[in-house]
Amino acid sequence: MTIESFDATLTRITRVSPSTLEFRFVRNDERAVEYEPGQFYRFTFDDAGERFERSYSIAAFREAAGSSPNLDLLISYVEGGKASRLLFQAEPGVVCSVKGPFGRLLIPGKLPRRLIMVATSVGIAPYLPMLGPLRPLLQEGLQVELVFGVRTREEFLYGEMLVEYAEAHPNFNLSVCYSREEGVVFRDFERAGYVQSMLREMDLAAESDHVLLCGNPAMIDETFSMLKERGFGGRNVVREKYVFAREAAPLPKQQLSDEQKKLIEEKMKLLKVRKDT
Repeated sequence: MTIESFDATLTRITRVSPSTLEFRFVRNDERAVEYEPGQFYRFTFDDAGERFERSYSIAAFREAAGSSPNLDLLISYVEGGKASRLLFQAEPGVVCSVKGPFGRLLIPGKLPRRLIMVATSVGIAPYLPMLGPLRPLLQEGLQVELVFGVRTREEFLYGEMLVEYAEAHPNFNLSVCYSREEGVVFRDFERAGYVQSMLREMDLAAESDHVLLCGNPAMIDETFSMLKERGFGGRNVVREKYVFAREAAPLPKQQLSDEQKKLIEEKMKLLKVRKDT
């Protein structure tokens, strides 16, 4: 996939949960956004003259990859986060620079017996564009497990759509783990606890399962350690950590002109002479 750079403009903001918004950016040149389902782009924003970069997976599930100029992003609010402060107060019209696509969190070319997709919070984003391409594979016999961890039921992002998808595809099994939900009657696919605990209870097979991990870094590290104990490795486990940055990336250093470089060299020589004398 060719890496591209282009500008994009924010055109729509949709609330998905109390802490999560969906942002639609559109390429300014109106060309289709080419990517493989699961990949991400790097976005560079300008906030009052200060540039900073963030990486976001494309979270589109209503459109096929490469079919439109839209970039749909799923972003949760981070207290103290520079991107959160900018985007959660933004109005349509914000312009940013975009580069990509990047990433290896993809449907494997050589299909396993079972594909296990694990996500926490907005880590669900890269799996959403996979739902379309997975349909014919599910019909052909591929088994897919989606294990999704969130704090509460109101943070079950795109819950209605995911439930309908699972009901329509018998080979697609949805499991949702709530870490802080209390006082509700769990449905068949819901449970209390963390995704790590559920995975430990699953009958995993390193020789025939392929695992995708996306979300909280602590979850990914703990899960990968457990998988290694069961014979998994880099060949059949792909990881993508969502880092919730609170600091802005510094601006690139200013490039010096030849005249400025020459002046600095002259000053350094003068200092050396003074030191030697």
